[in-house]
Amino acid sequence: MAELMARSTQVQTLKKGQVIEGKIKKLTPQEILLDIGAKSDALVIEYDRQNLENLLALLKVGDSVSATVISPEAEDGFPVVSLRKTLDDRIFSQFEAEFKDSKTVSVQVTDSTRGGYFVESGHGLRGFLPNSQVMPEMREQEGQLVGKSLDVKIIEFDRTRRRMIFSQKATVYVTDSTELAKLTPKGATVEGTVTTITPYGLYLTVQPNKEAKVEAFVHISELSHDRVEDINSLYKLGDSVQGQVKEIDGENRRITISVKNLSADTFDTIKEQYPLESKISGEVTAVKSRGVTLDLKNGVSGFIPAAKIPAGTTYTVGASVDAEVSDYDVKRRLVIVSPVLKAKFVGYR
Repeated sequence: MAELMARSTQVQTLKKGQVIEGKIKKLTPQEILLDIGAKSDALVIEYDRQNLENLLALLKVGDSVSATVISPEAEDGFPVVSLRKTLDDRIFSQFEAEFKDSKTVSVQVTDSTRGGYFVESGHGLRGFLPNSQVMPEMREQEGQLVGKSLDVKIIEFDRTRRRMIFSQKATVYVTDSTELAKLTPKGATVEGTVTTITPYGLYLTVQPNKEAKVEAFVHISELSHDRVEDINSLYKLGDSVQGQVKEIDGENRRITISVKNLSADTFDTIKEQYPLESKISGEVTAVKSRGVTLDLKNGVSGFIPAAKIPAGTTYTVGASVDAEVSDYDVKRRLVIVSPVLKAKFVGYR
């Protein structure tokens, strides 16, 4: 009798919002009951289909759980409780373990946005997959990835903010900045295989050792000291490319390398061939508002800036121009020249 009265008193003291402890007594799609040590079991109410599926998948009869009281006593006499907090704890604990163990998980792409994709895990938990963490060969399929299942790894996990960032690349490549710096330190010479060719550069797979692979990117401006117009004319998929590590790109979780840093700049030879103040002659190849371009032979171009063209002087394509070397534009690979005046002006005092 004393035990029964104690249990009756416990029910009477239940309050809405109170957190209580109990054990799963019944677990079916139709009914979930919780033994809370009172005269009647507590009824677990969960209207969300995904949450109900998660409860059935993650819990079993006999499990001890925490529940939040929704109603101390419903019309049928059962206290009504929610296991939402317990469910969240179980799910996030599972993902936290997968994050720490660097496990591969499967997600479904639900929507796309400017910076990447929203994805959903098997438990209905949403996260974000940045564009930079999609395999390079799949980035052009932006509209086609929605609805697809992808294997990914969790690269950022914040339980407090309920935030997860996923990476498809992490299933293949090393993505931790500290590890990248150890495997491919800045300034090191590395060799990689071309995996993707884009109008703006190359993506490579570098393998520092048998166990690790690193993604590398070579911007078009780092391919050659000379201007590159068409990357496809120089490289094809599977080509082996050697370069020097420029930096560890922590944001994109890869390294950037330079091919041109491993070779001498041929423009230095041009500087020796056309020293400052030397007189040269060239043929006009283009006349534009910003200046005139000259062909100095042997693939070398000269340029007369508009500011250096004497007033009233005009040039036509094909005309020969005498000029003097005044500077160099290494980035544009141009010898900057000033036109030589044919006659000297006489001034009066």
